[in-house]
Amino acid sequence: MTALIIFLLLSIVLVAPFGVVAAIAAVSYRDGTLRLNMRQFAPRAPMVGYLYDDDRDADARRVGHDCDAIRARFEQHPVWPSSGALGERR
Repeated sequence: MTALIIFLLLSIVLVAPFGVVAAIAAVSYRDGTLRLNMRQFAPRAPMVGYLYDDDRDADARRVGHDCDAIRARFEQHPVWPSSGALGERR
């Protein structure tokens, strides 16, 4: 009898979080307060960013263009331009 009660209590404790999540999701979906879309969970990689291209991301296109311009400039002229003042000025 004790084993049955312990089993029932443990199963309730293990299943309860899923029930709470289901109840919250049902209420928020009905009210429209839970706004989830797949873009929130897009896979990313360290030092790379999003793994899939998104045509709507204007900042990513701009940054990519800037990086390509810098890379092309240093392929043609691999030194940084000097300021023109080569010595110490007083």
